[in-house]
Amino acid sequence: MRIGQWLAASILCLLAATAHAHAHLTDSDPREGSAGKAPAQIVLTFSEAARLTALTLQKEGAEVRKLAPPTVTGMRLTVLLPALAAGRYVLGWRVVGNDGHVTSGALHFTVVEPTAAGAHPSHRAV
Repeated sequence: MRIGQWLAASILCLLAATAHAHAHLTDSDPREGSAGKAPAQIVLTFSEAARLTALTLQKEGAEVRKLAPPTVTGMRLTVLLPALAAGRYVLGWRVVGNDGHVTSGALHFTVVEPTAAGAHPSHRAV
């Protein structure tokens, strides 16, 4: 292998290793692309302990709504949701991992059965 090829391969390996060192979403409940009853909360599971710094929720065709992120740091973070009407939703998130790097993403889900009346007395349906 020539020095140029070796150097290029080494750089690619280093970049790949660095990319995997940041907190990334490994699971969620509800899962990406799921459809079902309106969840009262969403649980996000990350590859390492992380702190949510920004959360948004948007129903298709509606305005983006900011949500208050939980104040804890961990690998599994629970996001409480307002009452949800039927429709497609996107939960946008941004976290800071233990390594100080920021990552962001989105979770898409569909509500086919809205939140029951009175289930979230302090929230209006979105």
